[in-house]
Amino acid sequence: MWEKASGTFQRRVPMLVWVGLLAVSPIDAARAAVCDGCVVAAIHLHKAAMVQEFAALRMFLGEQFKTVRQSIAQVEKDSLRAKADIGFIRPTRSCETATGAAAAGPARDRAEAYHRAFNHLRRPELTGSAASAAMFQHQVERYCNAEDVGSHGCTQASLRPDAQFQTETLLSGSGLGASVEPTQPNTFLPEILSFNDDRITDARYFIDNAVDPFPIDDLPKALRETPQGRAFWLHRKAFEGRLSAARYSMNHALAWRVPAAALKGWLLDVWQASKAPEHLAELTAALPENLSYLELLKTDVDRRYASPAWYAGIAGNPGDAVLRELAYMKALDLNLSYLQLRQGERIEHLLARLTLSDADRERETLQRERAAAINQVKVQAAGE
Repeated sequence: MWEKASGTFQRRVPMLVWVGLLAVSPIDAARAAVCDGCVVAAIHLHKAAMVQEFAALRMFLGEQFKTVRQSIAQVEKDSLRAKADIGFIRPTRSCETATGAAAAGPARDRAEAYHRAFNHLRRPELTGSAASAAMFQHQVERYCNAEDVGSHGCTQASLRPDAQFQTETLLSGSGLGASVEPTQPNTFLPEILSFNDDRITDARYFIDNAVDPFPIDDLPKALRETPQGRAFWLHRKAFEGRLSAARYSMNHALAWRVPAAALKGWLLDVWQASKAPEHLAELTAALPENLSYLELLKTDVDRRYASPAWYAGIAGNPGDAVLRELAYMKALDLNLSYLQLRQGERIEHLLARLTLSDADRERETLQRERAAAINQVKVQAAGE
């Protein structure tokens, strides 16, 4: 039986047992004491061994946890680095975009310089008779049709028949295929937006013939310093000023198609600096030998709109790369908006000139009415 005494449980031992214990001999008590010491010593020894094992286990687990923490940190670093690398993947053909952007500024400046130069060039034939003779000579030497061979002085058909009179000479490049057939469109040359020397010459003849094919003959030299000669000189200047509005717009179209000198070689240098040599052969094959500003814009558009690889790249690239491609496209759109602004100026100017032409006809009517009124007054005065 157990009973609680002084906060501990003690078993009630019968009195006879205690008496028996007290009757044990002193030798047995000594042996019992020695045995208890052995047990205590063994317990202490086992305890020390356990403490050492726990210490070793703690050290081992600490090293393992340190290794695990280092591994986790490395994984996080690798993950961040991979995420950063993926985020900076360029969209498909983005190196071409960067190259085109680097070339766009110089090419546009060169086109503007050509435009100003064309606006200040004057055709050598300043009179109607000389212009007619020059136009005939150009047609016979360069632009005869097959039907004209054997007449009008034409000896052979041209690969660019009637180019000095055809609008396509200015806008899409003059010329026909080697075996042209009117019912087969593929036998015609494709659209050409970078002109060579022959096509530049063709376009300049076309502009001269479209704007002012037969310039007004000047007065004889003896009459040029008279009041009437000076008035005619100024009237002809005003007339040429009106024609310059049309010439300005046509010269702009030509300037866009004139190649910038050595632009392709410069572009290839930039391409090599962009560290994308694997696309160098493709770029070389795609770009014409001499690249105009308009061809540059067309290439920048076609490498997206007309390229299946671009659509695949947009679908497969990460979001950051697609956002950068959108930024490239927005920059191109901004440039096109500026070009549209300048185009709007030219259109508005042409419309203003058209309005002035209508006003000119009214001015002539008013001048006739004024002259009639003056003559009537003179007649009445003479009759009195």
